[in-house]
Formats: sequence, structure tokens, C-alpha cells
Amino acid sequence: MTSEFFTNVRTAVLGLTGLVCLVYGGGALAMGTPQPFAFWLPGLFGVASVILISIAALAAGDDNARRATDEGYVADRRHAEGFGFWVAILLYPAFAVPLWQGWVSYPTAYAAMGTLTAAAFLLRFVWADVKGRL
Repeated sequence: MTSEFFTNVRTAVLGLTGLVCLVYGGGALAMGTPQPFAFWLPGLFGVASVILISIAALAAGDDNARRATDEGYVADRRHAEGFGFWVAILLYPAFAVPLWQGWVSYPTAYAAMGTLTAAAFLLRFVWADVKGRL
């Protein structure tokens, strides 16, 4: 497996996991329930991502895995971490009034904020990675 193929696997798996988190968070808000579909699905996709990326890294070998985690990867990851951090911080004031007014229940807000924070990091990383390789 080449470093390029390993990078593509990592990007695809993280993108799919980010989309599941985004749909879960958006669904929780749209449906007004903390469980718009199976609550374990975002976590399952996260664990599956770890397993698939680990298998791909082992199949790629040390040299190719190291090439796929170069300074571009580190820069993209740092930007995604910062973006995810600020999304997480800004979700608190964004949910303050809806929670205070009773428009959103606490369990629904908790589910949405958690999955939307994960989606922000994952999708921002995928966006930066794809944009950097085009």
C-alpha cells in the first residue's frame, strides 16, 4: 500500500465518520430528541475508523505511514483541532438561549453539541486534507 492510498483511506474513513456525527447532531436538533437514530452509531463509526486506519497503516508499512503523516498532515490536524475547539466553545453560548427558553432539552443539546463538535473537527480535517492535495 502506498502512502497516497493510505492517506485516501484515512480521509475517506474520517469523512464518513464526520458525516455520521453531523447527521446525528443535526437530526437531534431537527427532531428534538437526543436519539434521532441508534445512539451507538457515531461511536461505532469512530471505533471502526480507528481499526481501519490502524490496519491501513500496518499494511502501508512504517515508511509509507510516516510519509502520510508529514508536516502537511500535522498542519491540517492542528487547524482542524483549533476549529473543533472554537466550535465546541461557541456551541455553549449558541445553546444558552434555546436551553433557557426550553426550546431544546438538555439531553438533546448534550447529544447535538457532542456530535457537532466531533463533526467540526473531522470534517475540517478532511476539507483541509483534500484542499491541500488538489
